[in-house]
Amino acid sequence: MIEITFLGSGGGRFITITQFRSTGGFYIKASRNIHVDPGPGALVRSWRYKLDPRKLDVVFVSHRHVDHCNDLEVIVEAMTGGALKKRGTLIASKSVVYGDETHTPAISKYHLDVLESVHIPEPGSKIPVGEEEFVITPSQHSDPTTIGFRMKTRLGDVSYIPDTAYFDGLVEWHDGARLLIAAITRPRDMGIPYHLSTDDAVEMLKSMEKKPEVLIMSHIGMKMHFANPYKEARYIETVTGVKTYVAKEGFKVMMDRKETAVRTLRPARFV
Repeated sequence: MIEITFLGSGGGRFITITQFRSTGGFYIKASRNIHVDPGPGALVRSWRYKLDPRKLDVVFVSHRHVDHCNDLEVIVEAMTGGALKKRGTLIASKSVVYGDETHTPAISKYHLDVLESVHIPEPGSKIPVGEEEFVITPSQHSDPTTIGFRMKTRLGDVSYIPDTAYFDGLVEWHDGARLLIAAITRPRDMGIPYHLSTDDAVEMLKSMEKKPEVLIMSHIGMKMHFANPYKEARYIETVTGVKTYVAKEGFKVMMDRKETAVRTLRPARFV
C-alpha cells in the first residue's frame, strides 16, 4: 500500500501569510518515506499527524518559493538525526540549491553536506527511490527551474504537478497516472499566469487518453479558497468523470491494488 498524508493544501502568499489553509506539503509512505514541498509548518504538522520526520528517506522540493521550501533545512536536520548522521536524499530544483537572481539558496552548505545524496535533475531524469522510480517532469512557472514528478510504483503511477501554467506537453507527461496531485490555485474564469485553474484542470483531464482514477486538488490560493474549492471539485468531477478531492490538513490517501481510499485524520494530542 502507498499512503499519502497532506500536511496542508494552501498555496500562494496570502494563504501562506494567513494560514487559512496550512502549507506543510505532503508525506508519502511507499518503500521509502518522502516529504514533498515542506513549506511553512511542515515540521510541526508532521508531528501532529504522527509522521516522524526522523524516519524520512527523501525530501523533494519543486522550487524556491517559500510556500514550498520554508521548512527544508529543519526537515533535513530531522532526517539526518540532528545533522549528526550522513543520510537521506534531496531532490530539488536548481533554484532551491543554488538560488537565482532574486533568491538565496533555500538550503545551506552545512545542510547539503550532511545528506547522503543530492539530485538537481532536469525533466526526463529518472531517480530510483527504493522500489519506486521518480521521473522528473517539467513545469512552466515564474521560477523557471520548477520541477514535478511521476512516481512509478508497482501499484500504478503517482503524479505531482506543482505550480505551472497549462502548456502543450503537460498532458503527455502525466497521462495514465493512477493518482494525480495537482496545484490548482484558481477557480473558474479567474486564471492567472504560471498557475493552473479549474478550467485548466478540466482541459487537461479531457485531453488525457487514460484519465487518473483520482485527482487531488492542492495548493489552494485565496481566490479558490473563497470561491469554495469543494464546489470547484464537484464541477471538475461532473464534467470529466474523474473522482476529485480537495486536499486539506490531515487528508490521507491510501492506494492498494484494488482501490484508492481516503480519510481525514485527527491530529494527535500532546500533553
